[in-house]
Amino acid sequence: MTRKMTTQAVLACLALPLAACGGDQPGNAAAPVAAPEKLPAGEYEVQARVTSIRSTDGKTPLVRLKEGDVLTSRGCVDDKGTPAPALFAAEGDQCRAGDGYFSGGRINMTLDCTRKGVAGKIMVNVDGRTSVDGLTGRATTTSFIDGPGDYELRAELTGKRTGACSAGPPAGGKKA
Repeated sequence: MTRKMTTQAVLACLALPLAACGGDQPGNAAAPVAAPEKLPAGEYEVQARVTSIRSTDGKTPLVRLKEGDVLTSRGCVDDKGTPAPALFAAEGDQCRAGDGYFSGGRINMTLDCTRKGVAGKIMVNVDGRTSVDGLTGRATTTSFIDGPGDYELRAELTGKRTGACSAGPPAGGKKA
């Protein structure tokens, strides 16, 4: 075998494994699935994992939660991609949605809530993104109550669509 033929054979052997990979060939890799621009309509379940809680008035916080606790809530999202307040509210809280933004894969919503037996307001700010499976984000809850117990609670959110909305009223979450 001549030196030229030997070199060509070695180069061919080295190139063979690379050709088998097909690394740069279009269509070989699965295309990533893009997150929706807005949440599709339906019922969702959201889990909020408490990442921090602190008193804002130096007294024992009104809520009986601790870091690491997980609250679960359910609520519906309408055809426009707007979540019902129950999706991000504590069980038993009566909330109304303030200004919200639900487009471009972003979720930003403020809730103005009241709680039975508590004078004052509880404000919830949700900031998140849509994902292929539902949503992810953060919530900050701040209380402004008459008397001791004001607090700030921060939580990491994960949510998923569980199906179509039921005809009954939306269920709330774990008591806060």
